[in-house]
Amino acid sequence: MNRAAVTPWVDALLGTDRAQRVRLKQSLMAAGVYLGLSAIVGLGVWWGVVAWQPALWLVGGVVGLSALFYAVIRSGFNQRHTSDPALTRLQCVGCVVASCAAYAITGPLRGAMLMALVMGQVFGVFALTSLQARRQAAISMVAIGVTMAACTYAWPLAYPWQEEVLHFLLVALMLHTVGRLSGLLSGIRNKLSHQRAQLEAALAQNRLLATQDELTGLSNRRHMGTLMMAERGRQSRSRAPMSMVLMDIDHFKRVNDQHGHQAGDQVLQIFADVISNALRGGDAIARWGGEEFLMMLPNTGADEALMCVERMRMLLAERRFDHIAPQLTVTFSAGIGVCQLEDKLDTIIERADRAMYRAKTTGRNRTVVA
Repeated sequence: MNRAAVTPWVDALLGTDRAQRVRLKQSLMAAGVYLGLSAIVGLGVWWGVVAWQPALWLVGGVVGLSALFYAVIRSGFNQRHTSDPALTRLQCVGCVVASCAAYAITGPLRGAMLMALVMGQVFGVFALTSLQARRQAAISMVAIGVTMAACTYAWPLAYPWQEEVLHFLLVALMLHTVGRLSGLLSGIRNKLSHQRAQLEAALAQNRLLATQDELTGLSNRRHMGTLMMAERGRQSRSRAPMSMVLMDIDHFKRVNDQHGHQAGDQVLQIFADVISNALRGGDAIARWGGEEFLMMLPNTGADEALMCVERMRMLLAERRFDHIAPQLTVTFSAGIGVCQLEDKLDTIIERADRAMYRAKTTGRNRTVVA
């Protein structure tokens, strides 16, 4: 059959939301079990071992219950039940009620109906927590025990107490075993969920480190290269100039030597914070290496770039560094290279580097335009 022709029908039955489709499939699987149970009961009616009136009530009840759960999930109403959107606990309770009713009306077939009760517990294995599984097993045992006692009291010849005791011990053993397995699987699920969360966190950290400098939180050299290539593509369409600014913190080695590397790290972090907060929309800055930083200013000529850098210089001068070392001041030297459409990025960065070197050799704490 053509898959394209089938897909609309599947979407109409299960919807398109992935999580809801899984829940609906589980619900329909349970409905299949109920239909199988109904067929067995119907066969018992055909052979004359099950009364048709209670059997009709049972079949109508389980079919209606299946339709109700399907409708609730298909409509999305189940998602209001955030702690159990699959309605697993409610469906397990429904299975207990249906199994107990089937046990009460099937007479000679009642032993087989116990399998439906255990199957309801199995359906919860992959969704219930260990505590919930134990509670469900307890509810099932109490419900079937009360049903057996009531049947023995009402029809002692058809439900002799010795057989009921044996049936109860058998189903209690099976429910206890399934409950224990549910607890083990719950522990495995929790462990796998924790490991998956750790793996996702590690992957997110790796992705972050691939683009971000760990100390300053700015883009790293590799990511800046990606940003520059993307901006060059936009520049080819706008044909506007782009300025590259290379900045170097003055006397940074002295800070490390006199106050320690921890003080140097703090200086780098504060410098990065000041400069990044002064950027305009579309501007970018990266830690280029050591105490050097590269800034990209799109759609910016030399004069405007010089104004931007000098504004940053004033903002840095306003920041206090006394908590790192008394009377510590931090300045920087900068070189600006303007990139026209025909220029290569490496060439512009080299020009900015030479301009920054001139700023260093002519007194520091200044900006030179290449």
